[in-house]
Amino acid sequence: MLRLIGTILVVFLVMGTLRQLPVVGVFFQIPLLGFFLAAFLVGLLADRLGTMTRRRVSFQRAQRELGGVDTPRNRGKLGALLVNQGSHRAAIAHLRAAAEGEPEVTEWAYRLGCALLGAGQVEDAAAAFARTIELDAGHAYGAPRLRRAEALVVCGRHEEAFAELERFERDYGPSAESAYRRGVALRGGGQKAQARAAFAEVGRLAAAAVRYQKSEARLFALRAFFARVLG
Repeated sequence: MLRLIGTILVVFLVMGTLRQLPVVGVFFQIPLLGFFLAAFLVGLLADRLGTMTRRRVSFQRAQRELGGVDTPRNRGKLGALLVNQGSHRAAIAHLRAAAEGEPEVTEWAYRLGCALLGAGQVEDAAAAFARTIELDAGHAYGAPRLRRAEALVVCGRHEEAFAELERFERDYGPSAESAYRRGVALRGGGQKAQARAAFAEVGRLAAAAVRYQKSEARLFALRAFFARVLG
């Protein structure tokens, strides 16, 4: 009962605050509609916070379990968890230890590259992805080539990036991401007309993407649109 009363009070507080907003505030001034809209937003926020809390608790539990035994595999798993959490710098030491302890494991080289890329250490990231490709060029459906191209563009090595993307598209066919990154590499290399053509291709590829790739493909289509508009 107390929780319900507390929730209702929060909804009224949120509704009162949102009523002050320009344009959208008018909707929250309509008695029932305003209450239900505010309740929906409060519920959405509560669900998001609950999900974040559960993920944090799960991560902390896994961190304690994996940190209890210092093996390359556990260090690699811990590093991968940190990468998934967005803690790229914290992941690097763990993934380096995993890659050195189990140099034959492709996943550790790939995850190390992702951590280095996320931390802005792009030259080292490009080297880690090169090692991943050396171990298994088909790992994660060719993702190491996409990630290496991304790193190489930041390094200013546009021709190498373009070559990686050509290899990816030869093996797997073009995707919204590969076309976008191809456009970026071409633009960085001064080939503006070809870059615009690559960016134009992204929307078509995004529309043709399979369902589980639609969301990510649309983001690349949006990025390509702005890349074309902003030149």
